[in-house]
Amino acid sequence: MKIFRIMKYMVVAVAVLIALNFLWQKISRMEAFEKEADAISSNISAAVEPAVMPAHVSAPIRVRVAFPEGLKRGSNISTQLPNAALAYDLSYSLTKTIQKPASIADVIGVAIGYIFTGRADTRKVMLWDTVAVTSPDAPKAKFDLRIRRLQFDDVGEASAERHGQRVTAVLKGADIPPGGEVIMTYSTTTPWVASGAFPVRVDVNKVRMAEDPTFVVEAGSTSSRQVVVPSSVRPGETFKVEIISGDKYDNLSASEDSVSLSLNGEVLEEMLLYTGRTEREVTLDEPGIYRFEVSGTLSNPVRITENPNGPWWGDLHSHNAWSADALSSLTDPDHYTYARDVSALDYAALTNHIFGLEAGYWQKTQDWCESYNEPGEFVTILGFEGGIGYHLDGYFPTCTGPAIESQRYGAGRGMNEKKLSALEEDIDREQMIVATHHTGISWGGANFDGTHRFPRQMRHIEVFSAHGQSEMYDPSDPLSYEYAGSTPGFSLSKRGAHYVRDAWAAGMKLFTLAASDDHNGQPGKRANGLTAIMSPELTRGALLQSMREGTMYGTTGERVLLDFSVNGQPMGSVLPEDSTELDFRLEVHGTADISEIEVYRYVFEEGAEWETVFHRSGDLGLDFEEGWTEPAVGHAVYYARIEQATPIRVTIPTLHDRPVRAWSSPIWVGQPEIEW
Repeated sequence: MKIFRIMKYMVVAVAVLIALNFLWQKISRMEAFEKEADAISSNISAAVEPAVMPAHVSAPIRVRVAFPEGLKRGSNISTQLPNAALAYDLSYSLTKTIQKPASIADVIGVAIGYIFTGRADTRKVMLWDTVAVTSPDAPKAKFDLRIRRLQFDDVGEASAERHGQRVTAVLKGADIPPGGEVIMTYSTTTPWVASGAFPVRVDVNKVRMAEDPTFVVEAGSTSSRQVVVPSSVRPGETFKVEIISGDKYDNLSASEDSVSLSLNGEVLEEMLLYTGRTEREVTLDEPGIYRFEVSGTLSNPVRITENPNGPWWGDLHSHNAWSADALSSLTDPDHYTYARDVSALDYAALTNHIFGLEAGYWQKTQDWCESYNEPGEFVTILGFEGGIGYHLDGYFPTCTGPAIESQRYGAGRGMNEKKLSALEEDIDREQMIVATHHTGISWGGANFDGTHRFPRQMRHIEVFSAHGQSEMYDPSDPLSYEYAGSTPGFSLSKRGAHYVRDAWAAGMKLFTLAASDDHNGQPGKRANGLTAIMSPELTRGALLQSMREGTMYGTTGERVLLDFSVNGQPMGSVLPEDSTELDFRLEVHGTADISEIEVYRYVFEEGAEWETVFHRSGDLGLDFEEGWTEPAVGHAVYYARIEQATPIRVTIPTLHDRPVRAWSSPIWVGQPEIEW
């Protein structure tokens, strides 16, 4: 026992010495980190190895910084990988923690902790997700490392940011000779998002290099295929059949494919070779619903009609790397080229967070909006994401909207009347459209019980995104926040009046949309949410006007055709409260067999609950149409929900099957109350 006590005291003494040494080293390092050394030389160069890498493989990424004139002791070298190279597995926006390689002191510290507590913090002795710094040209050189969570780009002074991580090394022990190198080796996982040029930040003596070195991430081979056609076309009008292949991470495939194109069993082209994407022009003369087939993959339905009215398909909520929490590429593809060429969208909005207003990003956002907009082919919408206690997206009618102050209201900053009034003034002045999203999520949700106030002009609510469904509280739903897996264990369904149904039952006039909230530069990718807008033409003005009228609906991402009307009036309509009879019409054309169709009603009276007034289930086929009449019941609201039999297999963020659904915008009988 006496020997054991002596050994225990010796271990404690060693621990104290190690701790004192650690504190001294930290104080010394802090002085070195803050020390201003010589200004950066224009001759310094940097490169990334490997320059070209496959998507999502565990491999070292080396940043080599060359100093033709050498580097003196006391100098600082910093590097920062893009967030995409720090992604936590296949997360939408979460990043892992990069650490220094374990030292002997770290190992001893973990061992001592285990002796006294029975627990070992193995994070301190990780063999992967680490960064090491060496100089092969100066064997005696040593480096003190500091890892800070910072934004990739500085806005004035460097700002803290939980997603980005900057590694700073202070040179000690020896100078780097002329022509020598410093190599920072990250043991990490390559990005799963393909890019023609991911940037790496390099600073020397606190001065950023004029040009960031870059690396390429290549897409993999074909894992999935989509066949996309317009939703409505006039007889005899030429239109495109787009054939798009993706790898398992939703990048445009890099492999060559051979397919056949057919319509109603007739082969139109037997040996069609392409890599990534291709398109063919076709013409159909007879009115009706058609679907093309490409080697077993069915297209979305196209309606040939004398009165085409869309719907046009787009993603109204997505981010790129100008949002500090995004893991996306800015080059080949960028946000809009992915939306247009990979997702084959008709329109898209870029809705970055507050950081997207800074460092010239808002001007770049405006420039992108202008340069990619091509009415009749592809429409861009200038937007942003903010909030006042809950999350909001805003959309401008042009590409030149100013960076208004209310855009800086982060959703976590809380709500007050002054901010609400300022936001309402901005909406009026700029003629914006605003929508609230992921309202039932455990973080950042909205309250429809009267405790949250909303802009009086708000007319839109998101029913589905990559985070999950916000239709109603149901944690067991395979589309719930729990199952969607955007942030496992963190995104949960919040019990209470936080959902689309609750907002409608509270009397709010809100139209339905679905959008991805993508943070990977992949807007519109399959099964993450799309909004269908009915409009006779594909222009920004026409789309936004239809949004104001509510002739729109949301889906989980499949381009299901949905027509829902009452007394001949479309989605978004308000019928007279004294209506005595209601004539319903429901028409659905799926991308796969339809398994369930329901129409729900809420009557505005005390003690009311949502009830099902129409239900069909089973093998309903690809196409469904039915009309019926029922007595009016006074002030009420109705909406339709459709589900298909075949789910979509998704890889990101976790491998699972996601049901295919569509939700109409409501039709009201009696004017809804929109003021709290």
